[in-house]
Amino acid sequence: RAYPRFVDIVEFLSERISEDEAAARTLLNDRTVSKSGEWYEQRLLLECEAKRRLIGVVEAARQSALAAMVSDSLQETHWAPRSLDWMERSLQALALPYHDHPDFEQGWLRP
Repeated sequence: RAYPRFVDIVEFLSERISEDEAAARTLLNDRTVSKSGEWYEQRLLLECEAKRRLIGVVEAARQSALAAMVSDSLQETHWAPRSLDWMERSLQALALPYHDHPDFEQGWLRP
């Protein structure tokens, strides 16, 4: 299935990270994996956690920017669209390693 930009890129990333994590756990349970392979798999698990945390930070910032844009307050929100663009670019950068996945959107490749 194809994912629309930005909102569902989080779902796309979450699914890929879960797949990476499952693969790392499977390999860690393989007794034939070398010490260097074990180190790599442990590192992959930590990278999965780091990506999840970063996605959480970006999503919290996104929600704050969207809330500011739709609030009834008189605060200036000229910063919000630009911030939303940077958030989208951050998520796209996280999606880059999955460029060969069938659900990857080519529009996510923009610099």
